[in-house]
Amino acid sequence: MSKLKIGLALGGGGARGAAHIGVLKVLHKNGVIPDVIGGTSAGALVGAMYAATQDIEWIDKRFREFLSSEAYEEMGVNRLQSDQNPESVIGQVTKFVQDKLVFAMVLTRTSIIKKDRLTKAFDYLIPVKTFEELKVPLNVYATDLQSGETICYSTGDLIDAVTQSGSIPGFVEPTKQKNKLLVDAGISAPLPVRELKDKANFIIGVDISRGAPKEPMKKVNIIEIITRAERITSQYYTDMLSDESDFLIRPDVLGLHWSAFDKYDLLVENGIKVANEKIVELKDKIKYRKSLRYRLFHLSSN
Repeated sequence: MSKLKIGLALGGGGARGAAHIGVLKVLHKNGVIPDVIGGTSAGALVGAMYAATQDIEWIDKRFREFLSSEAYEEMGVNRLQSDQNPESVIGQVTKFVQDKLVFAMVLTRTSIIKKDRLTKAFDYLIPVKTFEELKVPLNVYATDLQSGETICYSTGDLIDAVTQSGSIPGFVEPTKQKNKLLVDAGISAPLPVRELKDKANFIIGVDISRGAPKEPMKKVNIIEIITRAERITSQYYTDMLSDESDFLIRPDVLGLHWSAFDKYDLLVENGIKVANEKIVELKDKIKYRKSLRYRLFHLSSN
C-alpha cells in the first residue's frame, strides 16, 4: 500500500467503551478520520455507531438516552454490579451464579440473559441494519468457542454481528451457527490490531482494558485465584497486541469492571483527556508517515 491508510482498532471492555467515545470526539475534531475500523465487543458497538453516522455528538447523546431506556434495564447489567467487584468477567458471572442460581440451572443453561435482549439494545443504539449502509468500512469480530478462531464480519447483518461480538461468555447467550458457537471476541481479539494489518498500514489502537491488578486479593480462595489468573493472562495478551499498533491510546479506565455504566461521564472525560494529550504526537506521526522522507527510508530499508 503506497497511500497511508489509517485503521482504528477499538478494543473491548463493556462500559469502559464510553472512553472510546471520548477518544473519537478528539480524533474527529482534529480531522483524524479512519479509513477502516475494527471493533471488538464495546469497540464494535461504538465503531458501528461512528461508521454509520460520523457524528460523535449524536453517539454521545444516543448512548445517554440508552442508559435511561427500557432496553438497558432489560439487559440486567445492574444485577452484576457489586461492591466486591471480582477480578474478571468469569469471576463476576461466577459470583452471580453462586449467589442467585441453583447448581442444576448452571448445568443446563448457557447464559444468564438471552441474546435477544442484547440484540434489542444494539438495535436501539445503531441507526442502520447492514454493513453496506455504513459510511466507513467496519470489521466486527467474534470468537468461535468450538475452534478458538476469530471470526470477522464486514458484510450483511450488522446488528447480529455486533451482538455476537458483545456476547460475554456466561452472561449473554452464545450464537449457534452450524458447527460454531460464537461469543465476545474479547477472548481471541481483545484489541483487534493484528486483524487490521492487511486492511491498513497505520493502526491506531485504543486499549480500554482494565490493566494489571494493583491491589492484593481481598480473599484467597478457589474462585478468586482462578479469576485473578484469568485477568492476568488476558491483560498480558492485550498488552502484546497494544505493542503491535503504530500508535496507542490508552485511556485511564480506573480499573473499572465492564458493568460500570454508572461511570459513563467519567469514562468519556478520561477518553477526551488522554486523546488531547496525544493528538499532537499522533498528527505528527501521521504527517511523517505520509512524507517522502519516510517513503524513501522505507524503500531503502527493504
